[in-house]
Amino acid sequence: MKTVHIAEMIAEGGRDGIVEGAEGGFRVELSSGEKRGDITPEHLFAGAYAACFLGALKSQAQTAHHPTDGITLVARVHLDDDGRGEFNLNVDLRAAFPGVNRSDAKHLMNLAHQSCPYSKATRGNINVNLSFD
Repeated sequence: MKTVHIAEMIAEGGRDGIVEGAEGGFRVELSSGEKRGDITPEHLFAGAYAACFLGALKSQAQTAHHPTDGITLVARVHLDDDGRGEFNLNVDLRAAFPGVNRSDAKHLMNLAHQSCPYSKATRGNINVNLSFD
């Protein structure tokens, strides 16, 4: 394997702390609250997964000669309490495919789910639900 990129982040204070890039340029204050505008670790994971999955999706669409303009993806990450004091993540990935029929959209979602590094990392560990408009 050849390393393509290394990312390093520093966290301080846990869920009510900060996350920042080791070399600067990125800093987010986290909150475990539920107020509008609060940023949680799940927001960061959702953003990273959405960006990665969208890249895989556009790559699959391009390979299959489908239009890639206007493809968008929304990732929703759920932090669930199992009732025994343990927590689990669940992810919903929803894509919009302008100009792509339902059958092809479903196929592209499944292909992207097989190739996306985040999907590979989470497979068998968390539930990932795929859907599209």
